[in-house]
Amino acid sequence: MRSKLQEKDLLEQIHFPVIAFFNTVPSSNFMRTVEQMSVGIGTGINAVDCSFPDDVEEDEEKFDGVRFSVHDEEVILNYVTFYYYLNLACKNYVDAFPDDRNELENYLSSIRKRYLH
Repeated sequence: MRSKLQEKDLLEQIHFPVIAFFNTVPSSNFMRTVEQMSVGIGTGINAVDCSFPDDVEEDEEKFDGVRFSVHDEEVILNYVTFYYYLNLACKNYVDAFPDDRNELENYLSSIRKRYLH
């Protein structure tokens, strides 16, 4: 499968950790990752990470939005920008796995209701 996101998809260069995250998620785990996102749970894979505000430990600095990091590079996206990248990654995933379309659309609907109200 081709990459879920490419550099040409970047709204800003500082958003590179988002591309790194989505392209690191194996296709076999993509649905589970999006399902977790739909309930505000992030995922870490090797050197890349996606975190939601409720994921942080008590001693960590709180943030508003969705935090993506790769090694020591990190960016916190507002929910509209997060949804832009997530939706694009999902469209590219569905191109390769069309049978997952309905389930993904349900997760995306949950994410819209949760974060874009």
